[in-house]
Amino acid sequence: MNTRKEKISYSVYAATSDVIDEIVSASEMAEDKSRSFHPKIFYEFDQALDYLTYGQITSRLFVIEYTNDFDFLCKIVSQIHNDPWLHGTVIVVIADKLVETEILKLLSIGVIDFMTKNEIRVKVPTILKIVTSNLELFESEQFLLENTTRKKGKIKIKNNLRLVPKVAGLIMSICYAAGFRNYEAFSRISLSLHEMITNAIEHGNCGVGFSMKSKILTDSMDMYSAIDERAEYPENKNKRVTICYEINNDQATFTIRDEGNGFDLKSIPSPRSEENIFSVHGRGILMTKNFVDEMQYNDKGNMVRLIFYNDNEIKRRASHLMQFTTGEIVFLNPDDILFEAGSESDYFYYILTGKLGVFVNEHRIAVLTPEDMFVGEMSFLHHNKRTGTVKAHTKAQLLPISRSGFINMVKKYPYYGVFLARLLTKRLILRNRSI
Repeated sequence: MNTRKEKISYSVYAATSDVIDEIVSASEMAEDKSRSFHPKIFYEFDQALDYLTYGQITSRLFVIEYTNDFDFLCKIVSQIHNDPWLHGTVIVVIADKLVETEILKLLSIGVIDFMTKNEIRVKVPTILKIVTSNLELFESEQFLLENTTRKKGKIKIKNNLRLVPKVAGLIMSICYAAGFRNYEAFSRISLSLHEMITNAIEHGNCGVGFSMKSKILTDSMDMYSAIDERAEYPENKNKRVTICYEINNDQATFTIRDEGNGFDLKSIPSPRSEENIFSVHGRGILMTKNFVDEMQYNDKGNMVRLIFYNDNEIKRRASHLMQFTTGEIVFLNPDDILFEAGSESDYFYYILTGKLGVFVNEHRIAVLTPEDMFVGEMSFLHHNKRTGTVKAHTKAQLLPISRSGFINMVKKYPYYGVFLARLLTKRLILRNRSI
């Protein structure tokens, strides 16, 4: 039996030795029977970006330590977020000093989560498991299936923070099967569930208030151990967190309820107030509000309802590619043919939205979506005629790239050629496995 663990790497742009030490320790804590996690530490952003582009193939995580240059932080986050080749990168910022306006700005340009230095050992293992589990879902053959599902259920858990990733992972697999396949939305649902279930355990059932949690984190105590201890108190021992979910192709609704005394939402210390601007925590509800489409608390304050709407589209940012094509975006309706077998391969196409079927001898052999990036690249690169017919299953938008456009693109951005080579290699491996 092969017991070798999968080595999963991710990029870290950091400068402070104690932050780096915490990340290394947190990565070791996240290790399980099948996976080990290896942060690649970079002190120069360009080197970190190169690794993210060329070498990081087992995860989509990029961790940035913020020190004091907010404009530079926004610049590098935008550079990653707006690069179509890095679409889906999960950007996490480590910062002890961010005000609410800065947090909202970073959320709007692609940051998924924040943590303080003292939260690294708690949050990094969870985020690693979210990102790697999501990557497995998105890269699996199941993504090609058109079937959807509708699920309604209830889960009760004890006051154990270690259960949170497992429960969230189970629920996210249901979201995925139901049709929530927009990567950014998928990540936001996952992180919102983690935040709110964790809140229900910590603050609701175990009575860890704002001041108490501040002391635990400031004293560098282990949050898992602190909750384990408080969960055994007689008044907390039998309390549970209940997660109800109702998920279909259009909407996901989650109700998270604890058995604590509740709280007044207005009584939560505001992250924008002067005394809390540099607080080590207290931003979870603020972030969740920006992740969800609707968020409602009951009057008691021990139940929260989260609602997410599914737009059923995986949208691409095409701005960087527009300069390499003279053709206009191709709009297809269901059953429209993009190209037929035997035709000339003058273009290959970057998939912006929609689903496309690939047919050989009238048999469908694949369904392509924006996660597959391109269609028609094989025959295009080999100067061959098309070997199959491609037809739209849904409304679709594609960006045509000509031979001259492709050459100019690779000249200006050489790593795009490396990326395409990696993508083709992966497709060949998957095709060989299916033979």
